[in-house]
Amino acid sequence: MSTINFVIDKIAILAEQSGYIGCLEDWSVCGGYNPDYPPRLSFEQIQKLTQNYPFNLPLELCELYQRGNSCLPIGVNHNKNWDSFDSYFPFQFPLEDDVFFPLGEAINTYCSIASWLKKNEHKLQLSGKTNDCQQKILASLLNNNNFSSRLFPISSTENGLYVVVGNEKQQETSPILFLWEDLVFSMEWPSLTWMMLGMAEVMERKMQSPKPNGYEIEAIWHKYAVVDASVFPT
Repeated sequence: MSTINFVIDKIAILAEQSGYIGCLEDWSVCGGYNPDYPPRLSFEQIQKLTQNYPFNLPLELCELYQRGNSCLPIGVNHNKNWDSFDSYFPFQFPLEDDVFFPLGEAINTYCSIASWLKKNEHKLQLSGKTNDCQQKILASLLNNNNFSSRLFPISSTENGLYVVVGNEKQQETSPILFLWEDLVFSMEWPSLTWMMLGMAEVMERKMQSPKPNGYEIEAIWHKYAVVDASVFPT
């Protein structure tokens, strides 16, 4: 089992233990229930949806979409109806109200911003708030050919987009970047897997007594934002 699937299982069990309610009636999912965005995708569906994308998406992202397409499972019972949103809860980014894009919506968003990004690629710059290790990784990505066309959106906020980086040769992981509206980008997590490890720890900690305060939760997220530049291919 891959690391990300192991973490998804852990999150699913924690969600069941915490009494999470299915999101079939939750209109924050997919912008409302949409039969074109099923709760999980097969590998064949992912291949069909991404066949015109110019780079391969990281394997961990593809594995996530096979477990939850903008949502995450509640429990790990194989006999559960995994075709119903009642078996899932919304996948939200930490400290945000923004829901993770279903793959179809992510592709539509990519298509809508691709030409704008290409036109303004020369304006892309690194955030001054990143540490030395993150600066090294981001500078390497920025200097790579076709960087702007490899940015694949996975969630949006009022200030910009969370994106992963595609690659000609499919990679296991990709750093999660935040692209601000002014074309400044920063690194949020070294990979989707690391971000979800943080999510699992936060969920686990909230089940304990006394419950963590905001500073303690922020410290958990910060722990999973620490990176080692040697683990990233460019």
